[in-house]
Amino acid sequence: MNMKMTPAQMRKFVAIVNEVERYRDLSDKEKEQIVISILDHPYMDLRCDWAFKHVLQNTDILKMLLNDFLPEEIDSVQMLPNEIDKMRPDDKNVIMDVLCHTVDGKEFIVEMQRKKKTSFKSRMLYYGASMLHSQLKPREPYSSLKPVYVICFMDFKMHHETDQLVYRYSICEQTSGERYNDLLSIYFCELPRLQATGIDGLDPVQSWFYILANMRIFAGKPEDMGKRYAVIAEEARMPGFPEEALTKYFRNMITEEERLDIGTAYYEDGFIDGMEKGKAEGMAEGEARARRELAKSMLAEGLDPAFVSKHTQLPQEEVLVLQKNM
Repeated sequence: MNMKMTPAQMRKFVAIVNEVERYRDLSDKEKEQIVISILDHPYMDLRCDWAFKHVLQNTDILKMLLNDFLPEEIDSVQMLPNEIDKMRPDDKNVIMDVLCHTVDGKEFIVEMQRKKKTSFKSRMLYYGASMLHSQLKPREPYSSLKPVYVICFMDFKMHHETDQLVYRYSICEQTSGERYNDLLSIYFCELPRLQATGIDGLDPVQSWFYILANMRIFAGKPEDMGKRYAVIAEEARMPGFPEEALTKYFRNMITEEERLDIGTAYYEDGFIDGMEKGKAEGMAEGEARARRELAKSMLAEGLDPAFVSKHTQLPQEEVLVLQKNM
């Protein structure tokens, strides 16, 4: 283990693992393995909600991201509270990952989503509409409305009629495609759509996809990412991270909300996705395919084959063959 952890720290993190119901029946060794699988990395996993927000609190990084994805130049941004005020006491809470605005009033929501949810599109539309709704005070004219941009990074693919890296949505006329206005734009950035084994040669948008998807397993020096992106690596570096912040990161990584791809969460996400892919092949083959894909994902995270076998219900011999062929 590269990270130096005292027995007291290990007990502390194992205690946090025990707070999650689906992990309580694991052995002490398996719980310690979960701790190691999360913390024994040079950098945080930027697909994690807490880590994503932590890095984008650096407004230089946030501004760089916005300029790489949006069609206009942004000179400066100011962070805003990520929970907007309710108009009525019974309104639904709106809590975003990152919310910021420019001096001229343009607003930007930046989200990270790990778990595929059927309501995700509706939620992003609601977030954007809520920001528009919150802009005007009584007697203010509608002409005062400023554009709202929603940029969503997702660690999954959704169904689309085309195959592209970034999907940009706005309100438009159905036949001609004429834009209604520029007040609400939603960007879907599905990280698994980038097929790249390194950052060399990637354009800025592709580089963000690669960094967000792979920062946790990046083992080189920040300079290897290029001078432009070294600041991201520095913000995400775990060695020397204050323990209070490290604890928040760890807790967020194993909560039910984050559903990290380890243990039972691997089963829940990978099995369901694999079943969907395997429907055309028949239920039996779909189930087998789901378990194999699930096992490969867990092995790629460095989890022990016996642990993988237990949680995928595959024979350990088959897991070892999958590991050998990776």
